[in-house]
Amino acid sequence: MYRGVLGVDTSPQWQDSEDLEKVIRKRNLQNEFNLVLDTASYTNAIKNTLKDTLYKLASDTSILGQRLKSKAEKVANDDLQPVQVRLFDSQGVESFKLVNCYIDKPIQSEWNIRGCFDSFPLHSNDIIQNTHTYDLELLLSYTKTLKGKAVKLSDLPKADYYLVVFWNSFMIRPSKKLLATVKQYIAANPDKDIKPIYINNHNQQVWMLLDAAQHRMIYEYEVQASQ
Repeated sequence: MYRGVLGVDTSPQWQDSEDLEKVIRKRNLQNEFNLVLDTASYTNAIKNTLKDTLYKLASDTSILGQRLKSKAEKVANDDLQPVQVRLFDSQGVESFKLVNCYIDKPIQSEWNIRGCFDSFPLHSNDIIQNTHTYDLELLLSYTKTLKGKAVKLSDLPKADYYLVVFWNSFMIRPSKKLLATVKQYIAANPDKDIKPIYINNHNQQVWMLLDAAQHRMIYEYEVQASQ
């Protein structure tokens, strides 16, 4: 019931390409730069990076060592959040991020925390941001187009800024509110060279909820569908 109040789908279903295209049309994103996050490789990369970091710090029992472990765990937690917005410059370097667990009032899903969407570029000194370990180029390596093609930074439309949005049909209300907030932000800054990139991570989120047997079934289904 709590998840329902927060606008979270309590029984999310796997989406094939046709399902995803319907959702994209419903959210009026069909004319935008849409990508799909890989179901497993991104998740595994974040988890493996965390494991490597914790392994290297395992013998460090100092206060600094404990803080570094805690920071690494928070970074991984942020990177795996279902709904996110991140700002990158033209070289793919991140300057801002906001994930759903930072939102002060989750039921309202208000993304303009402390007026961060009132400035250009997106910025807030009041929001504690856990710096992660990847740039836009690395993030793109875990995505594909709706037609299944790989994407590199050089493939993106030229822009001064890339506003990357992670969205899905799993956390329904937060996703809808963030999409609306991003559209309003771009419309309010027509003189700025911002390109939104919408990365759907619905199946990646569902994948993390499934067991090994279900993983095999989905893998076999997608292999057959691609033949």
